Formats: sequence, C-alpha cells, structure tokens
Amino acid sequence: MLTFNTMRFGTDVFSTDKQALLVTKKALDTNGQTAVEGFTITGTQPTGTNRRFLFKVDDKVYKFSGQNVVEYTGAIDAAGVLASGNTASEVTAVTNIPAWVGKKIYPIIALEAASGAVAMPTAKMSLKVRSATDVYENVTESAEYELAAAGGATPRIVEVSAKTTCTGQGSVKVEVRIRNRNEQSASNEGENNTGGDVWSEYMPLTAAKDRDADAVQFRMTYRVTTLSGADTAKVNSIVVKSTMGAAAVSGDTAELYSIITDYEHTLGTCAVSIRHDRLIDSKIGAYVNFMQPPKKRKLLPIGVATGASQQLMLGVDGVKDTGINQATLKIFADGKAITGFSYNTEVSEVTVTATVGAAITASYEYGHQQEVWREMAIDVNQQPYNDGTYLTRFTYTLPDDEVDGQTVSNVRIQLYRPSGTVEAESLGVASGLVQQFVLSHAAKAETVQCNADFSYDADSQIITCVAPKDTEIVAKYDWVGENPTIRQWSAGWAPNV
Repeated sequence: MLTFNTMRFGTDVFSTDKQALLVTKKALDTNGQTAVEGFTITGTQPTGTNRRFLFKVDDKVYKFSGQNVVEYTGAIDAAGVLASGNTASEVTAVTNIPAWVGKKIYPIIALEAASGAVAMPTAKMSLKVRSATDVYENVTESAEYELAAAGGATPRIVEVSAKTTCTGQGSVKVEVRIRNRNEQSASNEGENNTGGDVWSEYMPLTAAKDRDADAVQFRMTYRVTTLSGADTAKVNSIVVKSTMGAAAVSGDTAELYSIITDYEHTLGTCAVSIRHDRLIDSKIGAYVNFMQPPKKRKLLPIGVATGASQQLMLGVDGVKDTGINQATLKIFADGKAITGFSYNTEVSEVTVTATVGAAITASYEYGHQQEVWREMAIDVNQQPYNDGTYLTRFTYTLPDDEVDGQTVSNVRIQLYRPSGTVEAESLGVASGLVQQFVLSHAAKAETVQCNADFSYDADSQIITCVAPKDTEIVAKYDWVGENPTIRQWSAGWAPNV
C-alpha cells in the first residue's frame, strides 16, 4: 500500500501520444478510366511517428495484402487503423487494382506521434489511373451576369442549378465563380485600390449557395470519347435564384419564429394576424407550438473539486437530466460562480477546474420539450385595407383532451413562394390586331414563348401580341410566385373556454 497518494498531489507525470484520424469526404473518382495503377503518397514520417492507410469503396472498407484487395472489418478509429492499416510503402507497392475501376475511393488515414514529438507525420495521396479511350474536351465560359439588387444592397445566392443532357459516354461539368464588389471594397479600405473586378475561383454550383454576390459567371467542361455523334453533352439551362439584398423570399420557403415564452397560465387557443401585401401565387401559413414549462435545478451538488480538470454529470442519483437549456446553466464552487467551464448538453456533462475540495453545484433549467408544430386554420383571408395591404388571420385551439398544463408557446410564420412551368396556356383567338392578355402566373420574362409577335411586361403580367386572324394564341413560360411581404403581425393566446 502506498503511503502517499501520488495522483492526488500531482507528483506523477503522464505521457499521452497524439493521434489523428482523417476520413476524406471527397472521393478519388475513377469513373471513365480503364485502369487503376496504384497510389502516390507524399509527406513525411519522422522517426518515432506512424501513419497508416485504409480505403472505403462501395460502403465497405479495404486494405492491401500484397497486390490483393481484402476487406477490413475492424474498428474505424485511430487505434484500429494504426494497428491494422497499410503502411505507405505497402500502399505504393500496389501497381494494379482492377476491382476499383469505375469506383469512388475514399482514403482513411491515421497519424500518430509521441506527446513530445517535435515533428508530426504528414500525408498527401493521389491516384494513378489510365484511360485507353481517347477523350475529347471543350471548355467554354459564359458571359458575366449581373444579379439584380435593391438600393445598393448585395444580393445573396439562394441556389444555382443546371439541367444537362448527355448521351453515350458524354459528360459535362458546370462550375460557377462569383463577384462581390462590396466585399473587395471592404478588404481594400485604406489601401491603394488599383481598380478592376476581383472574382472568386471557379467552384461547384452547390458551393455558391448562401454566398453574397453581385455577378456570376459559368464555366462548362464538355467531354466525349468519340466525334462520331454517339457521345453528346449539352447544357439545357442554368438557373440562379438570389435575393435582392433585402429580406425577400427567393427560395421556396422562408420562416419567421417568435420567441418561446412562458405565460405562466395554461394555454389552449392561439390567434395570429398578419398584414401583408397582395398575394397571387405565393402563400402564407402559420403554426403554433404548445409546451409544458421546463423544470429547474437550484444549486444541485454535482461533485467535489480535485484541483484538476474534471467532468461532472448533470443529474441526480446517476440519472442524467435531458433537455438542458444551456443559456441557463451556471456552475458554482463553494457558492461562488465559476465562469471558466465548458459543457456538453448532449451528454449532460460539464468540465470544470476548481480549488481542491471545493463543493461544485449547478443551477439550470432542464426537461425542455421538443417543439411540435400544429398547423393553424385561416378564418380571415386577405381582407383588403385602404392602404393597399391585406389581412390574413389564423387560429388554433388545442383539443380538450390534449390540454396538460402547457404554459409555454411560440408561433411560426411560413412564407411559401411556389414556382412552375406552363407548357401551353391558351390566351384566346387572334383578331389580327394588337391584343393584350394577362398571364395566369407571374412569368419570368426571359422564358416566355408565344406563337405570335409579342412583348411582355413582368410587372403587370400583361403580354401584348399580334397574330393572323383566327389563330389560337398559346404561351409557354416558367413562373415564380411574388415575394411575400409582411408589414406587421401579432399573436395572442388564451385558455380554452
């Protein structure tokens, strides 16, 4: 038996190795290749360090045994990969992997170094492939397209999508680059700006989502394996959805949430009134959430400080509290507030460091229920007012058998902006003279097609046309609902009566 507890008084020294597990999310793609001839691995492996490799293909994990691919069924963690993965020399010794032709390969890399190591191991991997088929490629760039903005604001990209048609072995890759003059002006403030537009690098279309931009440009890379016509690649259309730089709905939906509030009385009925601009295709919906109030812990004893960093459970009798509101969490040592602590409410634990022997207590709210959204019914539908606005009112009443002390509530307003395509809208029969028709939807001006000489006013949805007498006039177009604009809204709650 030890006379002294060396761990209590910190006289022991611990040494822990440094480990890292890297799992790539971007595959090494062998599509279109006829041979996979191995890997090239660069980087460094200083003395006393280690690096090992595995590979994920078709949702299974593999390693190499000589020149053969074998399935790995062990743990996918740093320890497992370091113990059973291939070394760099074993990987680079492989010269032919026919089973992985046409596959997506995801490398898994584990790195390890001693705690006192000066230099860490590094690794960079590339794939050696070969194609026995001729490939023809053509790269083109579009014009630069300005994005519309309101009052000098910078638009935000909501979505960029492309429709393509390919046959045979043809393929096309569409990329986008963006320009943001406001961003470059801020970065050049106080510097000698020589002028000129600064563009980003080309990126995948999905990477432009939620980026601020006042202009976009596209790059199309077409590839075919034959010029006989058996392979084709075509870009049918590219669509950019963006805001006007203001609070406008440019995707399909946008949502507004009220603050979750405890009204300290059991609630059963909610009403929401919304004043808004006229709606034609777009819609407004409302939802309400009722919850019971959270429970509270006040100076709950959770442990005794050891003088070192320690993890303590938030709960009672070994049972962790769930639904903890992190905004209310406070930790105390001998009754004095501690500010330097961290927490993980997912596992209901806090990490604290305090003076040896100090009593650690915690105060917090817990047991928060999840939001359950109940759709509210419309009882007043767009009643017009003298100022040109409209009113939509929603109501909802909890069934009596579901009322159970719900004193907490909030509402959600949903703005829905639909879109679609009209393939053939019959406008009427031509008189041989100039005629005007109002389209059923707010058409995108650049998509309108008509079997007559025509012009289109997007603001009024009026198409002006002339065609030979007795011709049936037909229009085709893409449309998107108007931007829903809310002027004001209010909500009220009451108990069931």
